[in-house]
Amino acid sequence: MPAVSTPVRRTQQERRDATRRALLEATTACLIEQGYQGTTTTAVCDRAGLSQGALFRHFPTKQALLSASAEHLYDQLDQRFVQQFRRLDRGERSAPDDDTPAARHSRRVQRAVHLLWQVFQSDELGASLELELAARTDPALRADLEPVLADHGERIRQLTAELFPDAVRDEHYERTIDLVLELMLGMAVSRMVDRSDRHYRRLLDHVVELATSALSDTRSTR
Repeated sequence: MPAVSTPVRRTQQERRDATRRALLEATTACLIEQGYQGTTTTAVCDRAGLSQGALFRHFPTKQALLSASAEHLYDQLDQRFVQQFRRLDRGERSAPDDDTPAARHSRRVQRAVHLLWQVFQSDELGASLELELAARTDPALRADLEPVLADHGERIRQLTAELFPDAVRDEHYERTIDLVLELMLGMAVSRMVDRSDRHYRRLLDHVVELATSALSDTRSTR
């Protein structure tokens, strides 16, 4: 007789973790599809296939759910940034051999900016904007978001420092990265209404010019 496999039983902690993850993913999905106002505990439970009791065992209030969802959401965004920057390194390997260092540096900055813009057009970024806009009139949510956003910004600066190590020595480095991120964020908000690709291509070209100049690579001039 063929051997009968015995189903692997999950531990109680594994079941709790799975339930928590399902609730956080359902909250993100609701923010993406229904916006902040439509992200009710009922909607989250329906999407996750769980009861209100299950939700409140993990998150005693809606505020606690949204706070945890913000951390989960920005973790996902961080992973997207890492994935995009890995694509940047793969693109470098296919560069022509006869390029000058300055040309390679310029192309690397251009690719980084355009890959970054792809993240700023993602559903996850849209969901994060729902939370940030809601925080304008919700002091408790704003207080919960502030450390999450600070950690997220620091992570992006670290990733950029790994890509452009020479630029870190420039006194304007951090302000330049913050400026690019703020520009991208403003563009992402505007794009919710204005979908003119030509408009954003022109803006991206200018962002590339600013970033190429600011993220100067001393090796490119040697």
